[in-house]
Parts: sequence; C-alpha cells; structure tokens
Amino acid sequence: MTEGDRRNLITTSQELRRVRRRTLSAIINQLHGFDAHEEFSDLLEEVKRKHGVTRIGLFDIDLILWDFRNGLPLALLEVKSRYQLREDDGYAVFDEPQYTFLEDLSFYLGVPAYYIVKTKVRWLVWRVEKGLAVRRELSNGRKVVLLPLEKARRFSSYGMVEHFIKKELLGRR
Repeated sequence: MTEGDRRNLITTSQELRRVRRRTLSAIINQLHGFDAHEEFSDLLEEVKRKHGVTRIGLFDIDLILWDFRNGLPLALLEVKSRYQLREDDGYAVFDEPQYTFLEDLSFYLGVPAYYIVKTKVRWLVWRVEKGLAVRRELSNGRKVVLLPLEKARRFSSYGMVEHFIKKELLGRR
C-alpha cells in the first residue's frame, strides 16, 4: 500500500463517518418530526375532549405536486410501502378516514389524487375516485378501505418516470 493509498483510505473512512453522522442526524430529525406530529395530534384530541369539538379531523398528505409557473397544485399523492403485498391478496388495505379526506379534497380542489404503493417488485398506482374503494369496518371498530389490486396500474421504476410522472402527472409527451 502506497502513502497515497493510505491517505485515500483515511479520507474515505472520514467521509464514511461523515455520511453516517448525516444519516443518523436525518433519522433523528425524522423521529422528532413524528413525535411533534403525535404531540400536536394529542393536543387536538384534548381540545376535542375538553371543549366538545366533534367535527374536525387531522390528516396529512404525503406529497403535493405543485406547478410553480401557474401557482397551482397538479396532484395529491399518498405514497405507501407494502413490501409484503402479493398479487393473490386481492386488495390493498388503507385507513378509511384518510382515503375519504383525500377523495373529498381532490374533488374540492379539482386536482387528481393518487395512492401510490411501492411493493417488493413494482409500483402500484390507483387514482382516487368515487366507487373505487370498498369500505369496511373491522371488528375492533377501525374503518378501512380496500383498493382492488386488479384496478391498480403497475409500473417499473422506468414506467413511473416515463409514463406515470412525465405523461400523466406533468402532461408531457
């Protein structure tokens, strides 16, 4: 090993430690963000309980695709990971209040909304629309929607870029 190789190894090791520190810092910031969301949600629940507020809900949207030129939203996107999802499952299961909120907001804003799911082998995309979801209440009282896998459009990463994002979301041919 030459002196230059040894210096490169040290530099590489230092860079590796720097990348690790940045990665850990980003993870810690994400965890603090989750904690802040949970705490704010608890505060809202306290207001509802103490003051009898009943007609409000707190929802997040994963992504809003924004057109800076026109100052308008292009799409609302809920992105999920379901690595265990198999084709023979028949449906993908999601939280019903969040789905209904996205459905209503999409209608109100006049922009499309999508559920996008990354599975182990591909991307699945559903456009949120009335009549797509099957609504159920589980035995524990939790409300869910079932999105039929047969109605999902399937894309590779290449297909997501060239067909879904470029053509459908951005309207570019």
